[in-house]
Amino acid sequence: MSLMLARSAEPGRTPFGKNLKDHDLFRAQIASLRIEIESARLLVLNAADMIDRVGAKGALTQIAMAKVPRSLIALLTRQIVVPQVTGRVLDRAIQVFGAEGMCQDQLLAEWYAQTRALRIADGPDEVHQL
Repeated sequence: MSLMLARSAEPGRTPFGKNLKDHDLFRAQIASLRIEIESARLLVLNAADMIDRVGAKGALTQIAMAKVPRSLIALLTRQIVVPQVTGRVLDRAIQVFGAEGMCQDQLLAEWYAQTRALRIADGPDEVHQL
């Protein structure tokens, strides 16, 4: 998020006469991503709290809710949780960087690939949903 915000404020990048950060659509997209990030953080904090109180086995539901693309909370709030939120933020950052976001000069493409791999490393989404 910080790389994307810094890129959107660069002086030489002024589509339609103003910085990307000053365009209403960009600001709305950033606001949506921030809400998704904070929602995901709360799910992770809740899982961590449960692990501290009852152990990992007792917190399996909370852990799974943080990993599944659409938990009950996500369905109610229409938010997507941790792995997909991370992917969406990275995808948007790559868009802001343009072609440079996909090259080896930036870490965004590598982070995107790692994030996608994490969605299956601990079992596919469907396993966590069950």
